[in-house]
Amino acid sequence: MLAKSHPPYSVELSLGNQPRIHRLRAVAMDEQGRKLAEDELPLNVGPHRFAVRLIEPQAGKAYQSSLRAEAQVQVPEGERLDRVELYLNDDKVATLYQPPYTQPILLPKSKEITYVRAVAYLDGGTSTEDLVLVNAPGFNQKLDVQFVELYTSVVDGKGRPVDGLGKDDFTVLEDGAPQQIRRFERVLDVPIYAGILLDTSGSMAEGGRLDQAVQGALGFFEKVITPKDRAAVITFADQPNLAVRFTNQASVLAGGLAGLTASGNTTLYDSLIYALYYFGGMKGKRAIIILTDGKDEGSHYSFSDALEYARRSGVAIYTVGIDLSTQNADVRLKLSRLADETGGRFFFIERAKELEGIYDAIQKELRSQYLLAYQSSKEGNDDKFRLVEVKMAKPGMEAKTLKGYYP
Repeated sequence: MLAKSHPPYSVELSLGNQPRIHRLRAVAMDEQGRKLAEDELPLNVGPHRFAVRLIEPQAGKAYQSSLRAEAQVQVPEGERLDRVELYLNDDKVATLYQPPYTQPILLPKSKEITYVRAVAYLDGGTSTEDLVLVNAPGFNQKLDVQFVELYTSVVDGKGRPVDGLGKDDFTVLEDGAPQQIRRFERVLDVPIYAGILLDTSGSMAEGGRLDQAVQGALGFFEKVITPKDRAAVITFADQPNLAVRFTNQASVLAGGLAGLTASGNTTLYDSLIYALYYFGGMKGKRAIIILTDGKDEGSHYSFSDALEYARRSGVAIYTVGIDLSTQNADVRLKLSRLADETGGRFFFIERAKELEGIYDAIQKELRSQYLLAYQSSKEGNDDKFRLVEVKMAKPGMEAKTLKGYYP
């Protein structure tokens, strides 16, 4: 983007219309073009990014008999770090419970490639890691292994969750090419991060829709949220409003839903992008439940903008349309597509009091999924959408997961 030989070392960048994630990297070089130092900063990652970064060792730096490993950790809003583990190759050399996260490490005498790995854990068990190769030749100085994780629901012909499946029952395709499933598990006890995106526009006052929607949301939280889970409430009319930040406290969630009134327009697309941004940086099982009774009115972003941003987020979207007449076929189609493209489900109901059954179906699905993880066989990072398909070996079953991702 820019090369400067004297201060100030600054540049103005255009990051586009959407709050997409970018990485900004700065490299300092001497007169001969040799790298002296570098740093990297992610942009637009949201308030919930969980990351660990090895400050030492550094890629490209030479080490002799030992080094002093140092890690930095970014903890999500409202969470607590449990520990940081440091490894030399596959051997754990330290478990650290408070900063500074540093540890002297003796290097092996052999000339084989060695790596240092840092793994950080939250209280709930969620983990993230970083890895740096030590004294590696050429361009292989840093290894970044990233798996694609597919939280997958499997239902039978009657829409009921299917239990008891094994890895061999699934086939994963990326852009039509078979992928090797490297991690498979039944995820019954993985923390859930759920958000209710609740329409409070003027039309929600009709027939007590808003009051019934609130009662349904409260029931959903009571059934789904355990001490290790988190839930948030975002209301929207003329603009989105973060009513309750992520919490596992039922009383706090109930407080955010109390006293809501219905007025204003329905800025659905703007509010969805706002909600997805708020989910930014989170890992694991994530879901947004959209509850609305009308088409978008007054959004700055278009449906295409919202769909692309949803594809990039990796968050499953469940859409619930209330009393949408046949004249609202376009609204139905768009709500269906948001759910289908992200691995969620769409529901259309005539009355808000039907929500209890809908929320029950969603919570059962979230608690009965399979995790399929693979490392893409495709090389490079071309920022093109990669189509993902999960096929079942047994007839009469359907697998629902995200339709693809951006690398």
